Amino acid sequence: MIHYLLDWIAYWIVCVTAFFIRRAPLEWGFSFARGFAAAAHFFLGKRRRVAYANLKAAFPNSTPRQRKQWAKETFFQLGMVAVEMIRSPALTRESINHYVAYHGGYQKGYIDRCRDKKGVILLTAHLGNWELSQIAEGLQGRPMTVLARRQKYRRLDDLLNTFRQYHGSVSVGKGGGIRSLIRTLREGGAVGVLGDQSGGDDGVWIRFFGRLTTSPRGPIALALKLGVSVLPVFMVRRQGPYHDLTFEYPFELIRTGDRERDIQVNTQNYIRLLESYLTKYPTQWLWGHKRWKRTRTKRFAILSDGKPGHVKQSEAAVKEMMRIGERAVPPYEMPVEKIEVEYRSLWHRRVFPLFAFFFIPWAQGRLSWLRLFLKPESSEKLERTNPDVVVSTGAGLAPLNLCLAGENLAKSVVLMKPSFPFDLFRYDLALVPAHDRGWMPGGSFRIQSALSGIDAETMEISKKRLSESLRDPKRIRFGLFLGGETRNFTISRSDLEMLLDELERSAEKLNGDYLITTSRRTPAAMSKILRERMKDYPHCQLCVIACEDKRPEVVPGMMALADSLVVTEDSLSMISEALISGKNVVIVKMSANGLPRKHFRFQEILKNEWGVPVVAISRLSEVLAGGRFSNSRDRLEREQSRIREKLQSLF
Repeated sequence: MIHYLLDWIAYWIVCVTAFFIRRAPLEWGFSFARGFAAAAHFFLGKRRRVAYANLKAAFPNSTPRQRKQWAKETFFQLGMVAVEMIRSPALTRESINHYVAYHGGYQKGYIDRCRDKKGVILLTAHLGNWELSQIAEGLQGRPMTVLARRQKYRRLDDLLNTFRQYHGSVSVGKGGGIRSLIRTLREGGAVGVLGDQSGGDDGVWIRFFGRLTTSPRGPIALALKLGVSVLPVFMVRRQGPYHDLTFEYPFELIRTGDRERDIQVNTQNYIRLLESYLTKYPTQWLWGHKRWKRTRTKRFAILSDGKPGHVKQSEAAVKEMMRIGERAVPPYEMPVEKIEVEYRSLWHRRVFPLFAFFFIPWAQGRLSWLRLFLKPESSEKLERTNPDVVVSTGAGLAPLNLCLAGENLAKSVVLMKPSFPFDLFRYDLALVPAHDRGWMPGGSFRIQSALSGIDAETMEISKKRLSESLRDPKRIRFGLFLGGETRNFTISRSDLEMLLDELERSAEKLNGDYLITTSRRTPAAMSKILRERMKDYPHCQLCVIACEDKRPEVVPGMMALADSLVVTEDSLSMISEALISGKNVVIVKMSANGLPRKHFRFQEILKNEWGVPVVAISRLSEVLAGGRFSNSRDRLEREQSRIREKLQSLF
């Protein structure tokens, strides 16, 4: 009922408007169109933002000011098209020749020559006043059959078709209308078809301004089947009501016998020609629709705050999405750009969130303002990049993630819970650890493990590399991942020595050996103790100081070699990464108690729901030797599967 009422109201508004526009001078009509278009540009924010993002994707070397001006001009262009369509019934052959100049193949009689064969497909685009091209042909005594998409409102659609058919052309829709097209072509007539929009899921895959997307397969497929000619035609506005109608040379259709390949190659040739026109006339096309809604090119931007753990999680999320994209047909192209976010100073970093809270809704076209806070190299990369998905880890990067996503209408993916007030915003996907409390942002999904770039293949390769530096890899029973200092937490010398003694006793009971790696947070004093005492622990085959030995195979290699993984309680990321390995995990508690509450909530979740032992140092050898672990592999696989589903939804 509401739809019918809106259709009826819109129909009568157009009819009343048309009554006055037809009786007013053309200049007055254009003035009205520009005023209406300016209002539409202001109020139709979604279309305006889509136009800007599309223009940036097509013309990456343009400036924000150019893109905003071009987007505004597209609204003015559509307003003038509407006025000319309303006035079209009053056109005559003399008036159309006054307003439209013919160029190219038209003057050489290509249309007549094509018609003398088996008809012709006039392949055009939503460029300039494309509707006027078939009206002009009708007035020249050469009416055509036009394939038009049906509009949502029936009354308005019928009114538009009345304008199209006033001078002899026939407008048909998809379905039964295709038979009319075929009949017209077989009778030697001309049909007009638009070939610049998305072809949907059934379209042919082509490149449009570098991105892999679909285009309608119908025009070329029909030409190949019936043996008719394809003649590209483009109408562009020269100035005001004056137009240039250009007939290009007929396509020499490539016919190799491979039908799908022939459709793809010939359609791509047309798209290249279209790109040349859009490059020359960027304000006269419909940039306000999502031309790349169906695309096999996904560009990722990873924002880095310089913290290795955060970057690893972001890279793991992108890697998982790339696996999803590789399984698609055709597979996705997925270039990745990592952008180091560096602030001018600590003060700039602290003030930026306050600025960003008010800036985010207005970020598109204004990323140059980031230069006030970021170092030149960082701000330049952010302004230049054009991602489809923005990925970041850590609360501090959430504001910048939203700014960059708003600029490019990209998907925003954040790992970890954004801090207030950015937890009030909506993200396309926010993977929030279960131990984080408080308000959950829109698009969030709670997880108890974490994303990791360490998979079975990586572990196996790393195992082979790491084994080369061990005296007997087959004797490895467990590995220790030693953390370090946080704001109110540190591992004392006595705790470290006690932990090393427990590891040695555990190895003796298990008749095996073990490996140790530190964190980058491990203080130098603790690393010094490890170097000095290793000779006292014969069962330790390898002790890696992370700040000195940065081999990438150390962590995944240890996970692959060991049966059990021991992690100190301070490292949430390492505990989560250990869980993902699928091995038995033990969390060892230290005597210091200055950890944030979320660490203890995390421990309780793992102990109660995952069966992960959380033990004091004195009980470590007992637990390792006893081997009493709850198998969390099934739970882990279920959660990882749910995470993959969420990531897949971004496609």
